[in-house]
Order: sequence, then C-alpha cells, then structure tokens
Amino acid sequence: MKIEFLKFATVQEVYENYISKIRPINRIQTIEAIQASGYVCARDIVSPENLPGFDKSLVDGYAVRSLDTKGSSANLPALLKVVFEVRIGEIPSYRLQPGEAAWIPTGGALPFGADAVVMVEHTQAFDDLVEVMKPVAAGENVMKCDEDVKVGDVVLKGNKRIRVNDIQLIVQLGITEVDVYSRAKVAVISTGDEIIEPWMKPSLAQVRDSNTYALVLWLKDMGFDAQRVGHVKDDEEALYQVLKSCLDNYDVVVIAGGSSIGTRDHTARVIEKLGEPGIIYHGVMVQPGKPTVFALVGQKPILGLPGNPVSFFVSSRFFLLPTLRRIENEDEFMPKPCGLVRLTRNVPSVQGREHFVRVKLKFEKGDILAEPLFSETAHLSNISAADGVVRVPSQVEGIYAGQLAEFYRF
Repeated sequence: MKIEFLKFATVQEVYENYISKIRPINRIQTIEAIQASGYVCARDIVSPENLPGFDKSLVDGYAVRSLDTKGSSANLPALLKVVFEVRIGEIPSYRLQPGEAAWIPTGGALPFGADAVVMVEHTQAFDDLVEVMKPVAAGENVMKCDEDVKVGDVVLKGNKRIRVNDIQLIVQLGITEVDVYSRAKVAVISTGDEIIEPWMKPSLAQVRDSNTYALVLWLKDMGFDAQRVGHVKDDEEALYQVLKSCLDNYDVVVIAGGSSIGTRDHTARVIEKLGEPGIIYHGVMVQPGKPTVFALVGQKPILGLPGNPVSFFVSSRFFLLPTLRRIENEDEFMPKPCGLVRLTRNVPSVQGREHFVRVKLKFEKGDILAEPLFSETAHLSNISAADGVVRVPSQVEGIYAGQLAEFYRF
C-alpha cells in the first residue's frame, strides 16, 4: 500500500485506496439504548415483538362489523346500537355482536368481533344508537397488530449509525440495551512556530490557533472522543515524541498545519520514522485542501491538515470525517450531498481537481439558491458566513449561474 513520496491523489483515490482500506476498530460495548445516539450499531437489532401489538383504530369513530354497514348512505343509514366505549390503554373484554357498535378513540384497541372503524364524521349519534352514513370495508381505519413491525424483523442493521429516530423505534419495542462500537479516540495536534494560543497577544507575524479548538468542538458535537493534546513547534524530535505517545493512546491522529511546503518535509520524516507503511499520499487534487497528508503507522491513520482555515475546514469535512466514520465501522462513510442547489453566479474551476466553493443559501420563489462566496483560503470570515459548499467535479471547468450543483452543509 506504500506509495512514493510526494504522490498526489484524486479525491476518489483517497477514498478508495486510503480511507476504504483503513481497518476499523472492533471495541464493542453494551450501552443503554437511550444513550446510543451517534454510535455505530455493532449487530443487527431484531424485534422481539409485534408493533403496535394490538389492532388499533386510526381515527375517532365507531368500531363496527363491516358487514353491518354494507349499503349504508346518508339517505339510508345503517342503524347500530352503541353498547360500550373503548378506553385508551385498555383491551375491551366484550365481543361485538351483529348490529352493535362501540365508540373508539384514535389509538384505541379494536374490540373483539369488530373488523373496521367508521369515522365520526360519517355518523350521527342519538341516545344509545348511531346512524352510519357510509359503508366501511374490513380493515378500514384499522392498523393490524403486526402492520408496523413483525417479530423477527431487523429494525436496525449492524454497522449503521444510530439516530434519534432509531432509538424511538427500538425503545418502543422494549429494547433497552444495544451493542455498539466504541467511539473513535482522536488526537489533535497543533504545529508551527507562528501559532500561539487564543488568549495570547500575537506579534506582527503570529497567528492565534482557532483551527484545532474549532475542530475538537466540531468532533465532540458529533460524539467523537476528540482531544487537543497540545501545540508543537517546528521541531522534529518534539513532534516525534508527541506522535509516538498519541499512537499509543488514540485511534486517529490529526496534525494541524504540518502539511505546507515549509513544514511538511520534517512532518513526513517524523511519520516515516514512526513505522510502516508511512506516507500514503502527500497531497490531493482538490481546492481548497490540496496539501493534505494521508499516512498510516501500522493500522492507525495520521492526517496532516493544511493550516489555512478554509483548506483546514474542507479537509476536515471531506477527508477526516469519512476516516472517522470508517474506523468506527460505519458502512456508509462516504460524504453525501444534502441535495441540489441552484447557483446565482458562475463558478469557474480547473479540470483535473475537485473544487469546493463556499456558498450562502437563500430561498426565492420556492427555489433554493446558492450565492458563491469567493475568497482566499485564509479568510476566516468566509467560513462563518457560509452555510456549506458546492462541489465542482474534476472533469468540468466550472458551473454556470442557474445550473444545479451538489450542496454539502458545514
């Protein structure tokens, strides 16, 4: 898998030859279902029971025998005797006889003998009788006991990321614990002589570190076990010692700012000293984010992200995040667009590289429009103003105003 030094890759090659070949972690733990949002499910979850578990009414109305309503109309309604009222949460013990009906609310259990429910809008009640002015077929306005989920159904497949709506379903089925893969532990290292901490006063050529702090917050928001382990000056031995320690304690290591021309040589030498296979790709044909470094030491990924804020942000979104999803055993780790948006201006590009352009969304006449925000990769204000990016494929020289483009939310 070793590739020559300074080898540049296409985005697709990074996905196929680097991220797809990362060996996932296999630490499985059992946790409470209500705490499982964001984890990757380790095994198929099979339903132990039917859902809803009983025949239930989908409307407010009257539970009836459908045969008793045959031929009924507003001019010639069927006259039925109301014998009782179904209460929510109770299973009726009485069986309906021919010519009888029972008032039933939405969600109420269908009484024995009934096979349909007439909507209240199609009835007229007086005393203990009800006129049914519209016939119903067997099963109408009724959800059968196993119509939603059947015993033995796979309700959540293994290697899928668990969402809140998945938890709503499995908890409804009485599943209170699930087996999940442990979250990836991510070490984030800040590098560079010019970088200082946010609370420090910069000199003329110094820059406060916002990249790594923002990255850790973003990763924690998504549930990853991320930690900024510190800042390292442009010193090979110091970087070697920090990386060696991180490889012992973390699943993925991110080096921020260690991939530019001025610093990437010593960063690459340090990675090569740590073990095989070392550097896989030393750049990717993408704008912004070209100087992203992809490496492996043993089975542990090391990513060197560019120091320019926009490049850093794009590389995190399109390369680091898929790496973390892959290492957590998620089947669908590739980036997916949120949808298509219509550009308000021309977006030029260069064939041979992917181009991700920051955009701000707006809505006009039922259409989602994307206003391109052109700037240099060092412009932080551009990231704050943008809602996401649109993708210009490598095989085209741009996208014209009015055309649709793939949109990826930040």
